Amino acid sequence: MNERGTSNSTQRQARDSQADSGARGPDNPAPGWKRIIDPDFLYTWATLLVIPAYAITAELRSHIFVFYALLFCLKVWKSGYVRCGLEYCTAIAILGLAASWIGTWDAEVLKRVLQVGRIVCLPILMCQYKPIRKLENALALIFSGLAVYGMARMLFAPLVTGYAQDRPYCYSNFFMHSSIIAFSGFLFFLVTFVRKKGWGWKLFSAGNVLMFASLVAMQRVRASYLALLALVPVILLLEFRKQALLSMACLLLCCAAAVGGLYVFKPALVHAAAAHAASMADMHNGSNRGRLVFWRKAVDVFRENPVNGIGYWRFNRDHVDLNNPEFEWAFWHAHSEFFSMLAETGLIGIIAWWAFKLKLLWTFFRRRAEWAGAFALYLLLAFEIHNVFESYLYERIAYIYVFLLLGMGLNQVVRKDAAGAALECEK
Repeated sequence: MNERGTSNSTQRQARDSQADSGARGPDNPAPGWKRIIDPDFLYTWATLLVIPAYAITAELRSHIFVFYALLFCLKVWKSGYVRCGLEYCTAIAILGLAASWIGTWDAEVLKRVLQVGRIVCLPILMCQYKPIRKLENALALIFSGLAVYGMARMLFAPLVTGYAQDRPYCYSNFFMHSSIIAFSGFLFFLVTFVRKKGWGWKLFSAGNVLMFASLVAMQRVRASYLALLALVPVILLLEFRKQALLSMACLLLCCAAAVGGLYVFKPALVHAAAAHAASMADMHNGSNRGRLVFWRKAVDVFRENPVNGIGYWRFNRDHVDLNNPEFEWAFWHAHSEFFSMLAETGLIGIIAWWAFKLKLLWTFFRRRAEWAGAFALYLLLAFEIHNVFESYLYERIAYIYVFLLLGMGLNQVVRKDAAGAALECEK
C-alpha cells in the first residue's frame, strides 16, 4: 500500500515536471488552444506589470483577483494542481475570521472575511506556475525604476494625503501604503547588495538602498522607523555573522551621507522626519495617546467577548462606543492589526490568523538560503512590525502588494523544490 502510494506520488511529480518543461509525448499532444494560451507566460508578464502598477496607482484595487482566479483555473485544468504547503493554514485562518460571524449574524462580516481570503490565497494561486526566469534581475529593474520615480515625486511634486496634510508620499494612494512600498524596495536591494557578487551589482544595489532609505525617512511613518531599527541589525547578523559589525558601520556611514545630501536639498524634510522619529517616545503625542485609547478599549471589548469577538471589521465607532470625544473621529479601527483582531475575532480568530502567519514565516525561514526566500522572509517580518501600529487590512492596498511579492517568492522556492523532488524520483 505504501509502495503504491509512493509510486503514484512519483508519477504525479514526474508529470508535473514534464508539464513545466513543456515536454509532450507522442500520445499526449497539446491541443491548439493550449499552445496559444500559455498560463505561465500570462502569469509572468501580468505579475511583473502589476507590481509597479500597484506602486504608482491604487486604481487596480481588487480587479486583479478576477484575473488571477481565471488564470488559476486555466493552469490547473491544463497541468493539475501543485501543493505549496499553505493550504490547511490558509483555510484555518479564513475560517477563524469567519467564526466571528457567529452571534452577530451580520452578512457584512462574511463579506469582509471573503475580501481578506482573496488576499491570503494569492500565494497559493501563484505557486501553480513556472518560476519566473531571472526574477531577481526583473525586480531589480522594476524597483530601481520605482526608486527614481519616488525620489522625483518626493523632491519635486509629492502627493499629500487628504486627512493629514503634513504627510507627503510618492506611491499608491496613502502615505502608509507608500512607506510599505518604499520599504520593500529597500529590503530587496539590501538583500541584493549582500548576496550579489561583483562591484557593479554592489554599487547599483547600494545606490538604490540609499534612495529607498531616504524615501522611508521622508514619508515619516514611525512604524517604518521602528522596522528599520529592529530589522536591519537582524538581517546583517543573519547574512554576515562575524562581519556584521563592520557591515553595520558601513551602512550607517552610507545612511549618514544620504541624510547629509538630503539635508542640502530638502532641510525642512529632514527636520520634520527627525521630529517625527523623536515623537515615538512621547506618550503625550496625539497619535500615540490615541492608539493607547484604542488599544485599551480593544482589550476591554475582548474581555467581554473572548471566544470569537464582536465580529470582524466591527471594532469602530459604528459598533463600539469609545467614550472619548477627542479621538472619536479617528476610531475606524484599533490602528493595530493585533488589537483589532483581538476585539473582533477573539481567541479563535487571532490564534487561527497567527498560525497562518507563523507557517508563512517558517516556510520562508527554512528557504532563506535562496534570495527569494530571504527577501520574502524579511519583507514579511517588516510588514508585521508595521501591522503592530496600523490596521492595513482596512485599506488592503499594502496587503495586496505585499502578498503579491510573497506569492512571487513562494513560487520561486516551492516550484524549485517540486522540480528537485521530481528529478530525485526519476533517478
